[in-house]
Amino acid sequence: MIKLEHIKKSFGKNEVLKDVSLTVNKGEAVVILGPSGSGKTTLLRTINFLEPADEGQITVSGLTVDAAHARHKDITAIRRKTAMVFQLYNLFQNMTALENVMEGLVIVKKMKRSEAQPIAEDLLCQVGLKDKMQHYPSQLSGGQQQRVGIARALALDPEVILFDEPTSALDPELVGGVLQVMRRVAEQGRTMIVVTHEIGFAEDIADRIVFMEGGVVVEEGSPKEIFTSPKNPRTREFLQRIIPDNYSI
Repeated sequence: MIKLEHIKKSFGKNEVLKDVSLTVNKGEAVVILGPSGSGKTTLLRTINFLEPADEGQITVSGLTVDAAHARHKDITAIRRKTAMVFQLYNLFQNMTALENVMEGLVIVKKMKRSEAQPIAEDLLCQVGLKDKMQHYPSQLSGGQQQRVGIARALALDPEVILFDEPTSALDPELVGGVLQVMRRVAEQGRTMIVVTHEIGFAEDIADRIVFMEGGVVVEEGSPKEIFTSPKNPRTREFLQRIIPDNYSI
């Protein structure tokens, strides 16, 4: 379970997160929607301390940490419970796909390379890259690189996977393959928090939708509640601008 309590974050005078609280249950897939600048990605990054919050408490699988005064060992412990899939892949350019997936097993989990390799190979097969294991990132399409990123996250067997707009940097024809892999991850019952603008995907995999704007949670509910009868006028206005014509709100 993840519990965020009264999270605040500012960059200079810009208050990006304004007292945000959110709970994500074990095995739940939560999708965060909202316009650019609403604080979605910053909230995601506070969970594993890529952007330490200024105030609040963060709980991940029973470990509660004061976000503003977290000790190094507590941050390390939380990061070991989480994995993140980035918008721009963040792969090591001098490593093959196989080596990228093995790296966390060797460095974080202290496995021998001989132990890590079959695990990495199996995960790359699961994401449809059996024939790309020895390719470097420069030899892979954006969608393939993102699938390597997902395999790398899965390799650490995290309790929570954080997805930061994983398809936003992809050409449209590459989006489907990445979403298909993410659907399989959701079907495994893993806890997932996903920042995305892919409405059809969100409706398909999310147990709950959270709509943010201006650094606060405006509304949350099931996909059916949010997409067919949002209560907040701002949620309704946002969805009417971005969803296909066949949705009726």
